Amino acid sequence: MNKPPPFLAALAVLVALGCSTMHHRESADREVYQLIAERTPEVPGMMPLFRIDPVDLSLEDLPVVTEEPVAVFEGKPGKFLGKDGEAEVGAHILSLEKALEIAVKNSREYQSHKEALYLEALAFTETRQRYRPVFSGKAGGDYSVRTRDAVKLSGSAQVAQAAPGLITDLGALTGAPADLLSDYANVIEAAATATGANAPHTAIEQERSVSGMTSFDVNMLMKGGAQIAVGLTSNFLRFLTGDPDVSTSSALVGTITQPLLGSNRRTAAEIWTQAERDLLYHLRSFTRYRKSFTVNIASAYYGVLQRRDEVRNAWLGYQAFLKDLERAAAEAAVGRITESDLGRTREEELRTNNQWIRAIQNYQDGLDEYKILLGLPTDAKIVLDDTDLERLMERGLMPEPDFTLEGAIKVALAARLDYYTERDQLDDSARQLKLAQDDLKPDLDLDLGGSVNTKPGDHFEDFDFKRYKWSLGLDLDPKLNRKKVRNRYRKSLINYEEAKRSFERFEDDIKLRVRQAWRELEQARISYEIQQNSLKESERRVLHQELLLEAGQGKALDRIDALNALIRARNSVSTALVSHTTANLRLWRDMGILYIKENGQWEDITDV
Repeated sequence: MNKPPPFLAALAVLVALGCSTMHHRESADREVYQLIAERTPEVPGMMPLFRIDPVDLSLEDLPVVTEEPVAVFEGKPGKFLGKDGEAEVGAHILSLEKALEIAVKNSREYQSHKEALYLEALAFTETRQRYRPVFSGKAGGDYSVRTRDAVKLSGSAQVAQAAPGLITDLGALTGAPADLLSDYANVIEAAATATGANAPHTAIEQERSVSGMTSFDVNMLMKGGAQIAVGLTSNFLRFLTGDPDVSTSSALVGTITQPLLGSNRRTAAEIWTQAERDLLYHLRSFTRYRKSFTVNIASAYYGVLQRRDEVRNAWLGYQAFLKDLERAAAEAAVGRITESDLGRTREEELRTNNQWIRAIQNYQDGLDEYKILLGLPTDAKIVLDDTDLERLMERGLMPEPDFTLEGAIKVALAARLDYYTERDQLDDSARQLKLAQDDLKPDLDLDLGGSVNTKPGDHFEDFDFKRYKWSLGLDLDPKLNRKKVRNRYRKSLINYEEAKRSFERFEDDIKLRVRQAWRELEQARISYEIQQNSLKESERRVLHQELLLEAGQGKALDRIDALNALIRARNSVSTALVSHTTANLRLWRDMGILYIKENGQWEDITDV
């Protein structure tokens, strides 16, 4: 039974190994997710289950608005959002907790950062594969047709050539005289030659053949710099015309190269080490990004609620001016105030009306921007939960830190992931400097190689191990042109000094950021207390002006100023409270102790 040609067998293997695109995707995901899971314990705060697959998002399980939102003015409810309030009926109510959950599942920006981490881990799988046996193979086949000149005899020429010998053979059989037969044969041969009957002629023939080649290789890079390669090649040739000869051959070749001197000896280990560190840096960077992302989502959430509160305050101010305008019109009719005072009141009523309209527009713009931040379409029908701001107002300021500024800086230097990365990158520069120093030395490599071929003939699988070939040698590169390695060494020295300065600067920046966050928190606390006092004073001032007006002693201008101050005070109180809440989150983030759950929620800090 004839054996199949090697290239056909290899082609069948390749077809059998063909996989679907889904298989390759799942294979990549499985390796990347396992790789990230293995490194996750090294990064405090990294999400335990990392995935980049899109998550189905539904708002159907959220509560909805059943009636238009209202605000109470002097005991009477009013639609402070105007016509826009009608559009909120049926909208889904989004709490801060749900907003954070949606953000980590649906935000375009967050998804891009996850994919960047995934791609870094994916790239590391290629680097890691170089330090494991890497198999490769290929196969090829050709069907060849060529023409060649062939010298042939016609039928008559073949008879003419054969006639002398035939006559001699017949004479021997019949006993005729040999001389006579020889002369007769010579005469016939001479006649054939003279007439050209025995002359050959040139013909063009086709030669067809089938050939194939297969190769199978295994390569591996060792951390010590050694490179190991083993290859198996097979060749096949069969002629389809003429003599159907088959020719096959195979060769098994192996080589080992081990650097003994120079930078190549450490380069392999450095490539592995740096790739591992780069992946670790990306894990740390993503973890820190999650902290900043949560702070931004929460800050923007309260910012939208704050804009909504400004709409409410603007509406209350507008209602107060409407009431004041009615009173002023009645007083002007009986001569208690001048037409000039009435005109000023009317102007302020129009201005506050415009303020209210602008506040509604500002709120709607902020809500649409927040939808985009969450990854939702701008036409998504959602509103933020007003009770979150109400609870914040009821709770007031968060407790003051139970640690000192110096303690906060110490915690930051011990917990900040980016500080660890900056310090590790200084170590990277030190290793690169060492490599550059080794590169100043000559390169000396030890080479070991060997090969064995198959026996001649159609025996592509029958290796003749008795007949082998091997060699052992040294390759030396003295680097007579040292300009490049000299420049690399000097550049590495400069890079190392720059890395030291960068590390020192980064440490100072951390201290600066913590100090700034500490001051911002203190400023927000003081500002809130001031705005609380200002609000109480504004309320007393408005009440005082109302009493004066009822007694006929007040002035319209004082009343207008008091109402405007009350509107500003209401807005300032909520602004200061939101600023204090987000300042706390930023301080925890800058100290490196803001830990984010998988759903985007932060863990409350109880013991720094």
